[in-house]
Amino acid sequence: MRYLWIPFLLFILICNPALASANEYEVAPYTGPERGMYEGGGHDITFSFFELPLSLQIIYISGLLGAPLALYKFIPLLLGRIRQKCENPHRNRILHYITENPGSTISDIEKTLEMERSTVRYHLKVLQFKNKITRLEKGKLVLLFKNSYKYTDTEKKIIFFLRNDTGKSILISILHEPGITNQNLTQTFGLAKSTVHWHIDELHNEGLVHFKSDGKYKRCFINPAIEADLKNAISESEPAISAI
Repeated sequence: MRYLWIPFLLFILICNPALASANEYEVAPYTGPERGMYEGGGHDITFSFFELPLSLQIIYISGLLGAPLALYKFIPLLLGRIRQKCENPHRNRILHYITENPGSTISDIEKTLEMERSTVRYHLKVLQFKNKITRLEKGKLVLLFKNSYKYTDTEKKIIFFLRNDTGKSILISILHEPGITNQNLTQTFGLAKSTVHWHIDELHNEGLVHFKSDGKYKRCFINPAIEADLKNAISESEPAISAI
């Protein structure tokens, strides 16, 4: 019974033309010179459906029944093929990885999933075209996020700085010790003054940190508007710091 519709459709496709050719005729209004000379001559006549020959009735009914049945059977098959082509195991893996690792880079995906860079780039373009992912570009670095509106622009910026060990250490230090100076940060982490200065300026330009001048030093503070987001981002990246 599952495939009974197949012979039924074949019957419609084969028998309909045969019935039409075997019973075809043409009805046309009379246009001769004697038109109108005889009673009823030249008048068009309208036939009801039940006055048509049985073969035409069968063709008409089979057409009405066959068209919806064909659509019912073939459209799901067609949509299934289209959906199958749109879906791709590699693409699904990439999307799942980005979902589980917000702020991932192309290099992260390439190394973790062991894929060719060209393959990763291709599937990322498809995912972006289908509005599945969003990108945050910071210089040459591109961070990838699932397009779920879960992360605000500020949260994406925080994730970007947390990816860098130095930026992350500086952010956490400023969070723990509001008012810490750039000199303290230099001594604590054994970094060059220029390195600390560069990171602080970057954090300041993105609105994550503000500072006050104290002589030749800068006292750094976390922007209160992003403090909660920063704590959440740190706890997600390192569960062990969730007690902050």
